Amino acid sequence: MPTITEYHFRVRSTDMDADRIVNNARYLEFFEQARLEHLAAIEVVKRPRPPGEAGRSFTLAETTCRYRAPLRHRDEVVARAWTQQIGNRSFILAYDIRMKDSDTVAAEGSSVQVWLDADGKPSPLPDGVRTALEQSMDGAS
Repeated sequence: MPTITEYHFRVRSTDMDADRIVNNARYLEFFEQARLEHLAAIEVVKRPRPPGEAGRSFTLAETTCRYRAPLRHRDEVVARAWTQQIGNRSFILAYDIRMKDSDTVAAEGSSVQVWLDADGKPSPLPDGVRTALEQSMDGAS
């Protein structure tokens, strides 16, 4: 099971703002894609959704982003995600966005996910989800 999941992409022209750098809101979208790739890799999220599985399993409670360096059109980038912390009803994922083939960090952040029951109320993490998250932390840096 991966401890860090990488999502590779190239900055598109539609990611740019009037100052010709990546719009700050796009970084949260890059985190979102890295989150979904990580959760799919550790099998917390399954696509397509298996028959009978609840439509929504968690919600975001908080997202943070610290911008460190600008990204520009056609930059080759790697967004990375990993499990940082596991609580009773929630878990924290951490992210960074780096220039491909470089140590330059463009952004770093985290998100808090809260597990929901069928009524949309916070509930304890299911055993299988907790196990997958715990295994994804083994050896994480």
